[in-house]
Amino acid sequence: MQSQLRARLLAVFLLLSWAVSISHAGELRIEKTFTQADGVASDTVLAIFEDSHGTMWFGTTEGVTRYDGTHFHTFTTADGLAADIVGLIFEERQGLLWFGTGVTFLKANMITGQGVSRYDGQTFHVFTPADGLGGKTVSDIFEDNTGTFWFATNGVSRYDGATFNTLMMDGPTGMNVLPEWWDDVRAIAQDAAGNFWFGSDAGLSHYNVQTAQHRYFAVDTAFAPFEVMGHQETGHLTDLQFDANGNLWISQEQGLCRYDGKALVRFPRSEVLPMNRVVRILQDSRGTLWFTGVHQELIMHETETDVSAELRVTGTGVSIYNGETFENFSTGAGLPHPHVRSVFEGKDGKLWFATDAGVALGVYVP
Repeated sequence: MQSQLRARLLAVFLLLSWAVSISHAGELRIEKTFTQADGVASDTVLAIFEDSHGTMWFGTTEGVTRYDGTHFHTFTTADGLAADIVGLIFEERQGLLWFGTGVTFLKANMITGQGVSRYDGQTFHVFTPADGLGGKTVSDIFEDNTGTFWFATNGVSRYDGATFNTLMMDGPTGMNVLPEWWDDVRAIAQDAAGNFWFGSDAGLSHYNVQTAQHRYFAVDTAFAPFEVMGHQETGHLTDLQFDANGNLWISQEQGLCRYDGKALVRFPRSEVLPMNRVVRILQDSRGTLWFTGVHQELIMHETETDVSAELRVTGTGVSIYNGETFENFSTGAGLPHPHVRSVFEGKDGKLWFATDAGVALGVYVP
């Protein structure tokens, strides 16, 4: 009898837990989708941005498209753009727009850029290594409170409006020769103290702007500062984002983790976080975090005479974290494609999704 009572109580508890979970689940409502048929340069959309005038910009694999709410207009290399693949859009305080390839993965390969483009509303100006930029690919841009620009590239290039000065990752103490991938910086974030965090293929670097000193972190289970870098890449970092509580979120080609200044917490792939390669992070005006990425799986093919491997990559929609739980939305919620490249929140609070089947516009109701 007691065992039956315990079983019934457990069933009721699980049912109530499930009901509470469902009652707090949010809803994603997709209102509209824009595709190449509407005027977007390509259905493979990589980045979305709204400028200070309220104009939308869509970075695609075939150029960047401007949308004023009525008309679409696409710019390509024929107009002066550095490259037709645009995965990064940034607006500086003076209102000028910058375009780069960003962290762009197409067919499981990262695309190399051709520099970064600045647009003044009339013409494009392209900056390349010949101008002092550290590399051809710019994965992230940050403007500090002095008006200095920081470009994540081969190292971190600082631009004062006239000249570039590239800050190379000098590596842990005692290491004279660094592998090339150590300087492949993909993400920049600034903490509350004004210091910078740089994410690269090798790991994470903390840069103190007052002392110009680095501290290096291997993004592993210990996440401890280290003096001698290992022989293998430990990072493969793709994006960095501080949340409202000051936690640093780190997306990687191998997953997602959070650092609170003391300990590292990993979030494994699950039913509500189905991606194991997280590429982009957005924090919306509510403080909710949005993650985009894919699920990649190495499939082995073996015959009597040969063994081969296939990297299978599938889209997983978009995942959010509200401070307590994860939720995942895909085509069942109205997204036009399961591969979501990035998320952008407009000034009106609506959400824009860059997907492999165009641009989706919608709202999230907690």
